[in-house]
Amino acid sequence: MSNNLFSFSITVIAFSLFIVCPRMAAMTNLITKHFGFSVYWVVIIGTLVSAPLLVVMTWIIKQWGLVGGLGFAILTDLLSVVVIGTVNTKVAIETFIIALFVVLGNRIAMWLSAKFF
Repeated sequence: MSNNLFSFSITVIAFSLFIVCPRMAAMTNLITKHFGFSVYWVVIIGTLVSAPLLVVMTWIIKQWGLVGGLGFAILTDLLSVVVIGTVNTKVAIETFIIALFVVLGNRIAMWLSAKFF
């Protein structure tokens, strides 16, 4: 096995472990349970549809840092709320509240890490 292929494999595995997110899993379960779709199909197809957004997010973070990425994440969360809200207001509100917790969690994490390092 070449060193390049090994390094690439490690990079892809690390990425796949980073992308596993409890917030994403919670939101997926919430919307699939409410709308009655298979969670597995939503995950598979949603992952394919979200790939371009992930590329954009990576580019934004590279250009403008974590704050820019967080802004884009908030925008996509709000767009999700709008899309879901056209069908179900309760699920849209729950999505919005979870997005607020993500923003607050990010701010608290940055504040705490600044105190220790």
